[in-house]
Amino acid sequence: MRWMLICVPAAFALQWMDANPVLVFCMALAAVIPLVDVMGSSTEGIAAKLGPTIGGLLNSSLNNLPEFIIGAVALANGLSAVVKASLTGSILVNLLVGLGASMFIGGIKFGPQRFDKRNLQVSGSMLLMCAFCFVVPAVFRIGTPEGTRDLSTEIAVVLLVVYVLNVFVTIFGSSSQGMSSDAAEEGGEEGPPAPMWRSLVVLGVAAVVLGLVSDILSEALEPTAARLGLSNTFSGIVLLGGVGGIGEVLTAIRFARAGRSELVLGVTVGSTIQMVLLIAPLLVLSGLALGQPMNLAFTSFEVVAIVLASLVARELIEDGRSNWLEGVLLLTMYLILAFGFYHLPDDVVESEMMQINGDAAAASASP
Repeated sequence: MRWMLICVPAAFALQWMDANPVLVFCMALAAVIPLVDVMGSSTEGIAAKLGPTIGGLLNSSLNNLPEFIIGAVALANGLSAVVKASLTGSILVNLLVGLGASMFIGGIKFGPQRFDKRNLQVSGSMLLMCAFCFVVPAVFRIGTPEGTRDLSTEIAVVLLVVYVLNVFVTIFGSSSQGMSSDAAEEGGEEGPPAPMWRSLVVLGVAAVVLGLVSDILSEALEPTAARLGLSNTFSGIVLLGGVGGIGEVLTAIRFARAGRSELVLGVTVGSTIQMVLLIAPLLVLSGLALGQPMNLAFTSFEVVAIVLASLVARELIEDGRSNWLEGVLLLTMYLILAFGFYHLPDDVVESEMMQINGDAAAASASP
């Protein structure tokens, strides 16, 4: 995948030449993929040096760094709707594409797969809690629209506290239910890890470049969607969300081909939990600092998609077994939701977003 890094300078060159926005967007979108891969490899190298516990924690946390960078850049450009769409897309990609493709590949190669039921019980419960974190602001907005921003901030703080507790449990000896410490050990099987300083430098440079490329993506998104006849919602959920989650999908497929079903859950379900516990709250607080109307009150269509994906994924893995057909079901559900978002008119979404952002603005303006 590293050969695709040529797309990075090409994206900057096309933007500098003020080229066709569709070409700029496609080149920037292609540039994100190898950057995510580079960041994932660097994170695994750092994790391998720090031991399985701390390394696994770092690996699980930093694997979602691309989603945060893409979201933060879009938020700085005033595109809170794109941020929410990207988060929704990343969650759907992790739970439906990553887990579905892994179940399919693992089932075809090794037959029915088994998971640790003890881990599944807690992970399944946390997955439902994460889904309901988007339901509560959407429901309470009906009765208290002016309090959406405050409610989202309070929920964000609670989620960060849960994340800190999860970190505490991980470091001090209990097995983490939402994070995979084995992922750090797995990362070193392909060869000796790179020196720590080199991994840190590569991670930092890749993060900065990803931020710049994400800025190009944000600027080119709306004109590209208009020229291709795609809605902004579809572009954010399927394109941006899909690219942001490509690292987890590729890692999950690699673990599935190796027969490491437990690591598949850590990368897909665990990464989704991490995204809700850490990335979403950080973006809400970033919006508060930047003066942007970022909250957890997603549109009804996004909330329904997240809840359905969480319920279906939890239902399929709850018995501790999986097969290739269940993987096909998850992939099929993603296609159905993608078709739904493709036919969803922008004006319907924009009307709901205007109401949500208007409520947030009213709340911030009130004494």
